[in-house]
Amino acid sequence: MLTAYHFPGNVRELENVIERAVIVCDSNVIHGHHLPPTLQTAENSGTETNVSLTTAVEAFECDLIKDTLKSTRGNVAKAAKMLDSTERIIGYKIRKYNIDPHRFRK
Repeated sequence: MLTAYHFPGNVRELENVIERAVIVCDSNVIHGHHLPPTLQTAENSGTETNVSLTTAVEAFECDLIKDTLKSTRGNVAKAAKMLDSTERIIGYKIRKYNIDPHRFRK
């Protein structure tokens, strides 16, 4: 999948893609669904085409919260503001998706 994609941003874009995948990955293996949608197709990412809308939205929401926590270094209040939400809602979703904000405080 990575070799089939033309990286317009060259090495910097590739570095960002890999860094994001490592952060959102909860296991020791990076799968296609850990990569940005621009790199994914149903055939080569292993993405199920019969997944429910709710499941797809939850996966996107979880990844978005993780990405935002990364950019705010685990600061939930800043993440909530960036996502135009409240700390209470983001806190609820952090618990729902079992996300550890401390993991992003490096």
